[in-house]
Amino acid sequence: MKRISKQEENRRIKRMGLLTHEQVLKRFSKEPGFRQGYQEELDKLRLVDALITLRRRQHLTQAALAKRLKVSQPFIAKLERAETHNFTLDTLIKVVEALNGELVIHIRSKHPRASHA
Repeated sequence: MKRISKQEENRRIKRMGLLTHEQVLKRFSKEPGFRQGYQEELDKLRLVDALITLRRRQHLTQAALAKRLKVSQPFIAKLERAETHNFTLDTLIKVVEALNGELVIHIRSKHPRASHA
């Protein structure tokens, strides 16, 4: 398959009357609450990606990890797709421990305060 430039891709999208991902994001980001929800989902996906990477580096299957945690393989699959609502801090700690990992959490202000000089 021949690769096309980003510029050509945008021309084709425009001709078909479609929107690019960036355009959709720009439109939705103006809606109240969208940015926060979007950021929360990105954070979840980053966390899940780190767990998957750790599992794969240890050459573990989802089934092997599930066995260590005494849960089902489908639960691990859901967790790795960020589809579970049971993704509590306790669950995260158990998964990280089962992967012989270290959980490090950094908490910081979203909006740094102006220094008072």
